[in-house]
Amino acid sequence: MTALTAGVAAVAVPLVLLASLFGHARRPSMLASALRAHGTVPRALAGPVAAAVVAAEALTGAGCAVALLLRLDGPMRLAFGASAALLALYAAYGTYVSRTRHNVPCGCAGADAPMTGWVAGRAAALSALALAGALHGLPSGPSAYESFIVVTAGLGFAVLLWTLPSAMIVRRSAG
Repeated sequence: MTALTAGVAAVAVPLVLLASLFGHARRPSMLASALRAHGTVPRALAGPVAAAVVAAEALTGAGCAVALLLRLDGPMRLAFGASAALLALYAAYGTYVSRTRHNVPCGCAGADAPMTGWVAGRAAALSALALAGALHGLPSGPSAYESFIVVTAGLGFAVLLWTLPSAMIVRRSAG
């Protein structure tokens, strides 16, 4: 079971981090604007903090993907460990903001979805997957069938986790 979880992590974690990077590139000011709305950092530091967050996502996501593609176990474990730590910080931050601020944007991946507990839950789930990848390392010699199952499951998890916060938004009618 650990090998399957690590394999799913090897697909889902870099895919979600790199998709997030793409979203930030499409709407570069969204995260800084969300950080200002959160009120957790001084307004003047929102831009630099947002840039640091995007850089961290880029480094961890690309590190996971490159190490996996080149089949480098040590660098893969390191990249997944860094991803687990980053995503755990996101989970803690998302929990704090969703409990103390209401109706503020998440800023995640350049989207305008609100910050909710589902955002924190997604980050926590991705952190757990990344930790499994860091602890298990590269899947060793899976058959083509096993690889197909792992990649399919990883893609499924990535899509589910990516869409979870938006899918759980409850819209209230004005009437």
